[in-house]
Amino acid sequence: MALLPPVAFATESVLAWQRVISSSFVPLVVDDLSDGRFAGTIRGRVLDDVFFARLRVTPHEVHRTRALIDASQRLFYKVTLLLEGTGELVQDTRRALMLPGSVSVYDTARPYDLRFPDPIDAVVVMFPRDLVDPSPDHVRAITATSLGPEEALTRLVAPLLTEISRDFTALEGPASTRVVRTAVELISALLSTAALARTDDHDREHLSLMLRIREYILDNLGDSELNPEGIARAVFISTRHLHALFHQQGTTVSAWIREQRLEAIRRDLADPLHAHRPISEIATSWGYPDASHFSRTFRQQTGVAPSAFRRAALEEARRGGDERSGGDERSGGDQRVSTG
Repeated sequence: MALLPPVAFATESVLAWQRVISSSFVPLVVDDLSDGRFAGTIRGRVLDDVFFARLRVTPHEVHRTRALIDASQRLFYKVTLLLEGTGELVQDTRRALMLPGSVSVYDTARPYDLRFPDPIDAVVVMFPRDLVDPSPDHVRAITATSLGPEEALTRLVAPLLTEISRDFTALEGPASTRVVRTAVELISALLSTAALARTDDHDREHLSLMLRIREYILDNLGDSELNPEGIARAVFISTRHLHALFHQQGTTVSAWIREQRLEAIRRDLADPLHAHRPISEIATSWGYPDASHFSRTFRQQTGVAPSAFRRAALEEARRGGDERSGGDERSGGDQRVSTG
């Protein structure tokens, strides 16, 4: 669990705003539409590679160009919940009208443009692409679309994101990983539902099958005997078909299972509420009954031993608690986080 300093920044300089936004999110170009009366404020918190931010900005445009993408080290999805004002999102030759209460998704791996002709108040969440269930191809079907309050899951996602953005202390302390996990899972469910509704019959069948497969794997991560043959039987497809589906996503069944197990173990090791549990018990609960095999695998994937990872993560959590008890979020240009 990476607990980084909070973002708290206000400026009347569009160039300073561009620097902060590019450092906090991904490299971007910002153009002022406010006739020289630009003003912007951002507050935010990053945890477990997920960045939650609340922005209040005068009219402006944002551009993500191919050159900026080529210079980026990591790629993310961004979800914007507009609270006040209106906007337009352009990506993949589509245009979406952004209205208060709507949720829009865009992919930092491809160029996009945002135009806000009015002052806005918005919540923006940025997260690694592999944290949600739909594949990049399926997310492409819903980029630059507006998921409004008429969507049932938007009505669940919007209040949670709004409440988090009111008080980022919700992203600190023992329950922080659970809050982040809940928010990302709801966003993933919203994107999956939207993708299913907006794809053709063939793609819809393919996405539905992948979601069933991933759900089965996640429900059975603790089973050390989980394997491709058993997964294929459970979802009524051949093992060859299962391997082909994961190959299309650029991974393998075994690699995806390993990644999900290690991510779950990292969450538990970093969670103060699990600090009393032996590492071997946590590993076994997620499908690694062989302690030596788990330790080797964990070190290969993270570069550190499980015990060292836990010590560092719990110390970060303790320091975060000390900072919270010692005062408010710090402000100024030096208090930016860099997630992209």
